[in-house]
Order: sequence, then C-alpha cells, then structure tokens
Amino acid sequence: MGVAKMIIRPILPIAFLLIIFAVLIAITVWGVIRTSVGRKDKIFTALRLVIIYILVLIIGLRPMTVDEEYEFSTRNLDVIFVVDTTISMWAEDYYNGNRIDGVKKDAKQIIDDLAGSNFALVTFDDQSHVVSPCTQDLEHVKTLLDTLAPPGYEYAGGSDMSLPYKDLESLLLSSSRKENRKSIVIFMSDGEITNGNELTSYEALKQYVDSGVVLGYGSAGGGKMKIDNTYIYDDAEGKEAVSYLNEDNLKSIAGDLGLEYHNMNSGSKGLNTTIDVIKETSKTVTEKEDGMEKYVDLYFWFAIPLVLALCAELCIFSIKGRL
Repeated sequence: MGVAKMIIRPILPIAFLLIIFAVLIAITVWGVIRTSVGRKDKIFTALRLVIIYILVLIIGLRPMTVDEEYEFSTRNLDVIFVVDTTISMWAEDYYNGNRIDGVKKDAKQIIDDLAGSNFALVTFDDQSHVVSPCTQDLEHVKTLLDTLAPPGYEYAGGSDMSLPYKDLESLLLSSSRKENRKSIVIFMSDGEITNGNELTSYEALKQYVDSGVVLGYGSAGGGKMKIDNTYIYDDAEGKEAVSYLNEDNLKSIAGDLGLEYHNMNSGSKGLNTTIDVIKETSKTVTEKEDGMEKYVDLYFWFAIPLVLALCAELCIFSIKGRL
C-alpha cells in the first residue's frame, strides 16, 4: 500500500470560509464581553465557541487523504472447479444432506467470493467432462452446478480420481498462455477409488497452479447412497452399499499440486482462510497513474467532536440559561 498524503478540497473558497470564521469570532467576542458574568465564565464561554468554530472550519475545508499508489483487485484469476460426480458423492454423510449438496453450496460461495474471475467446471464420474470452459458468467456456472446428477448406476464403472487429469491439464495450459493470469484449482471429491486403478500423480501440473485447495466430502464412518429414492444395494456384501471418505488420496492430490487439503465435514473455516489468501494475492499495485488516485474523506473525525461539543453547549445553556 502506498503512503497517503493529506490534501484539502474546500466546500467553499478558502477566503470565503476564513471571512465567515473571522466574523463569527468577532461577534462571539463582542457578545461575550457584553455579558455580565464573571471573567472566568467569559473566557470559558469564548473558548468553547472558538473550538466549535474551528471544528466547523476544518470540516468546511474538507480534509482527505489521497493514495497515488495503492492496491486494487483485478480479474486475473482462472478458477477451475474439478468436481467428483460419481455415485459415491450422493452418500448421505454430509451434515443433513449428501456430499454433492455440500459441493454445490461451497462452490457457489467460492464463486461469489471471487466474483470477477473466470470460472471453469470439470466433472468426472466414469468419464471426465469439461462442462464449462472459462467464463465470467457466474449464473451460468451456478446453474450447471445445480444440474449435476449421478451417473446411471447400471453403467457406472467405479470411481477413479485420475480421470480429470487430462482435462485439468488442458485448462491449466490454456490459462498459462494468457498474460498476467493466475490459475486457481478447486478440487472437490470424497477421494474414493473403486475401480482398482492406482491414483495418477498430479505433480506435473503443479508448475501451472498458482493457488487453490482440495476439499474432501464424507466421513470415515461412511454413508449410504440414495438414487431415485432408493438406496444402492451391494450384492457382493448382501447389504446396502456404503461409501467412505478416502483422505489419503485427496491429501496426495493436494500435495502433488502444492495445495492445502480441508475436510469440509469439519467446517468451512479452512476454506474461508484459503479464499481470503487467494483474494489478497490477486491484488495488483498501481503506481501514480493519472485517474487512479484513491481519495478518503476525513471530515467525520472532526464531525464527532463537533457533535459532542454542540451537545455539551446545549446542556450548559439548559442549565445556566445562557451561553
């Protein structure tokens, strides 16, 4: 933040304000001298009124600070959401709903917090999909989040956390080719892999990621999955299927990308802190460019004691019946 300097922008010409000030002082002195009170009361009255006049004069001069070098938020962020939409994300172990409801709520909050950025949405179930490339249409992305649906159970091929790698890579490479652009990755999943594949390392993408976070949804105790009002049945186990949060996989992805990991069942404090850091680091410093100055009025610092002084004067008048 640049160093601010003090200036004044009088509401009336300075000469006119000084004339009014001088006239008020003269009238006050003349009026106080003519009163029949004691000398000490006369001096006390004159001092009170002079203080009021000085405060009014300062407010009339309209003091303010001006920054010729300051920080301002820019729209230099490409925020890429990678959202797990496998059947396990419909498990009912996220507060009073299912995991995907938590994803939708948190993603929309992030969009609002980073409004002005570009947003992209990648989803993955048995395949990865670029549902939306980078756009500044916030409502469009929110609508896409609202329409997220589970894949058909009969066609589901199991969860695979490696599926979105190529689509994420493509979006990151595209973002890296833009001038003064920062890439933010928001990876949202329960971390579960059920198709037997090994987790692909995301470390090669770290060089293209400026910031972001990996968010985990679900619990170690697991949750049952309801699709079309019917719980999924595990024929092999002979009971209703249960999905479990796998934090090891999520922490591995976070480590590969150089990001923090937060379990959202523990609350959103960690996410809020991360978003605040992203917002702060996305600011740019502008140095002494015409038209970019930042002005801050200071008159209220003098208006407060003025009001207090006027209230005190009113009390004295009410008690003594005179100024």
